[in-house]
Parts: sequence; C-alpha cells; structure tokens
Amino acid sequence: MRYLLLGSILLIISAISVVHAQEAIFLIRHAEQMFDVEDPPLTEAGLKRAKAWGGILEKAGIKAVYTSKKRRTKQTGESIAQALNIPLESVSRKEVTRLVDKIRVQNAGDRVLIVTHSRQMPKIFKELGLSSEDAEKVTFSKDEYGNLFVFVPEGEDGGMVLQLRY
Repeated sequence: MRYLLLGSILLIISAISVVHAQEAIFLIRHAEQMFDVEDPPLTEAGLKRAKAWGGILEKAGIKAVYTSKKRRTKQTGESIAQALNIPLESVSRKEVTRLVDKIRVQNAGDRVLIVTHSRQMPKIFKELGLSSEDAEKVTFSKDEYGNLFVFVPEGEDGGMVLQLRY
C-alpha cells in the first residue's frame, strides 16, 4: 500500500518536473528522540522509524540526504542514506539559506531529502520560495514524527507542497 501511494506521488512529481525542469525536495522531521538529554539521540522507536523511512523512500529517486548537525537528524538521515546508498551532508540548522543554496547548486535537477526539525520546516519552505502564509501552514504537533512533505518548485511562483503521513 505504501509503495502504491509513493508510486502515484512520484508519477505526479515526474509530470510536474518535466514541465518545470526542477527537482523535488522531500522533507521529514527527525525520528523519535530521547528527552532531557543534551543533543538527544534517537530512541529505539526512532531507530526503527529511520530504518522504515529508508524502505519507504527507496524508489523515490533521491540522490542526497541533508541533515542538521544535531544527533537526532544525523541518525535519522544516516539510516536512510545507507539504505539508499547515497551521500549525506550536515548543515547547521541555523543556516537555512546556506542549505537551500547548497541544494540548488549541488543537486540542481535532483530529488533530495532534508531531515530537519519541526520549527525549521516553515523557514526552509520560505527559503525554497513558498509564501510566508503557505509556509506557516506546514504544522504538526511535537509528538508527530510520521509526516513526509514533498516540495516541487514551480519557477518563480514558489511551488507546491504535498503532505503525507506514514
């Protein structure tokens, strides 16, 4: 079932990408983390979810994984990058402009995955070109770890975001 849904989404993205000759950017929040620990690692459930993301995204055509420098995003991203046999790069979560510029230069035309933090997502979407109003609509609760966002740029007019749940 999950592959059928992802296949349908990839077909839509492919059709849009042909028209706009742009990449697709997948965004997820890091998996479940421990609490009350500085730079918390993933919990056992988080490690399982990170591994599951690798299986879910294996046919998405992702060419690179970007994470913040925090342990929870790196652990999530490393599991996915290993499953997909693709490179992983970490950029400080405070350097959203640098992250988006890197993706545009190093991965122009590619599909990439960003593993980030819940509060960073609206900032990333704004930097990608969504209006502030549309970027702020990307919300979910602190205990949700199963959201997958797919951003498809549409030239100078921002882009389209699909929100899916795992």
